[in-house]
Amino acid sequence: MAFTADQVENLAHNQTCGHLHLFTCPNRGDGEHRDAYGDTGALVATVRGWICPFCDYTQDWAHHGMLAGKVPNPFPLPGLSHQRSK
Repeated sequence: MAFTADQVENLAHNQTCGHLHLFTCPNRGDGEHRDAYGDTGALVATVRGWICPFCDYTQDWAHHGMLAGKVPNPFPLPGLSHQRSK
């Protein structure tokens, strides 16, 4: 097993949250991949590892922080690129 069920939940959240760079298939430029799950060739987390829904590519690793929990949005307010301290 590549990932635990808890890790899959964390990865799925982090993959689709909109503020992190997505894990994508290296074959995504072949013209057969589509824009699903947030980007062309975005990978889907499973207990067997990342899978590409458009080809047979798999990947069995992810960054530790993405496995460990749901990464908070560093810019939680709409329209702001950063918060300034006073």
